[in-house]
Amino acid sequence: MTPPAPAVGIPFFEPSGHPDAVLAAGAEPVPLRLPKARPAGGVALAREWVADAAEISCADTDLQALLLAPADPEEIFGMLLAAARLGLPTVCAAPPGAPLSATLTALGFVPLSGDAADAVAGISRGGGPRPGELLDNFSLANALRAGVAAGGGPGLLVHLSALAREAGVAGFSQMARVLAPETPSTDPGWVAEHGVPTLLTSLGDALHDVPTVSGRLKEGLPPAAPVPGGKHRFAFVRARASGAEAVCRAPDGVSEVAGGCRVFVGEGAAVRAVRGGGVGADDLLVVLGCGPRGGPGLLGLDDLGAALGEAGLGTPVVTDGLAPEGVAGVWASLFSPEAAAGGVIGRLRDGDRLRLDLDGGSIRTDVGADEFRSREPLEIPLCAGGGYAARYVRQALPALEGAGFG
Repeated sequence: MTPPAPAVGIPFFEPSGHPDAVLAAGAEPVPLRLPKARPAGGVALAREWVADAAEISCADTDLQALLLAPADPEEIFGMLLAAARLGLPTVCAAPPGAPLSATLTALGFVPLSGDAADAVAGISRGGGPRPGELLDNFSLANALRAGVAAGGGPGLLVHLSALAREAGVAGFSQMARVLAPETPSTDPGWVAEHGVPTLLTSLGDALHDVPTVSGRLKEGLPPAAPVPGGKHRFAFVRARASGAEAVCRAPDGVSEVAGGCRVFVGEGAAVRAVRGGGVGADDLLVVLGCGPRGGPGLLGLDDLGAALGEAGLGTPVVTDGLAPEGVAGVWASLFSPEAAAGGVIGRLRDGDRLRLDLDGGSIRTDVGADEFRSREPLEIPLCAGGGYAARYVRQALPALEGAGFG
């Protein structure tokens, strides 16, 4: 008697041709219906919502594997969190955008040879590898280096931290503090010309040869790569007295940035100031209330990035929210502790002078220590009630710990 075809769950069924490809590969495509509505908030809240909804949907269906092809990082990492919880063998079709594609390939979820549908049909029959067999310190280090090299922003660090936590891999945040600053981001034109496999080859001995859904990682890579040119770099900066920390992303060659603070609670107020001509070249924008608790869910400041670009301003930004992907200038984001958790960023005021030393890894202000300690932090309104977002706010971890449920 012929055994039944293995069932492969595919979320976001309608927009893709993956169901037909899975059927042709000898497996049975099963649609996973996830709620279209999401609670209002940021990228981490959306990721956790997708993870919980996907876990429930998968648990209600007898699946042997998953094929993932979502369009944005919140969806793909939410689905990977669910896959890790359930131990379901998982393949990712190569997503759009080099940073996400490089990250998932280095993790081992994107096949370097063959079709994603063939790969998922194969692992659904063979029972693996499962996410727990792919996710470890080595693959996560690969993913971090690859994503940063491909031009990924600080959101990548947040989502990988959450995935590491879900997989039980300790020490990822400390790993990120070491590996991200020593990995320059590559010029997007170089990545577009040479592709993700060549980018991975360019990492050389820093890339670990880990198992993937289609064999060993280095087996599918070209033997040599031209030397890529750097464009941006990461730096972690810390306030020595309080231990507060932020992640800076800056163009190569920038070692320090300083300015007089313009403090805003919420992105909207900052955007209005920029578009109204109220921000000068010597200012430094401080945007509060956008972190995991304050956002809620870690808000991306895309509108502020767009407004600064439209105004032709390279004004640096410090925020407890998330810097936009591909933004120009210097952004210090994921400031932790965030303002909504009583962090010292909430004690900054208009006119304070703030200096970020990227090479020295420090944040300094010209305000005296006694005066600074005596200030009351600005009040950040929190999401109230008993819904999903309010429950998240009560339990949210800091951004550099993944900004998931604690």
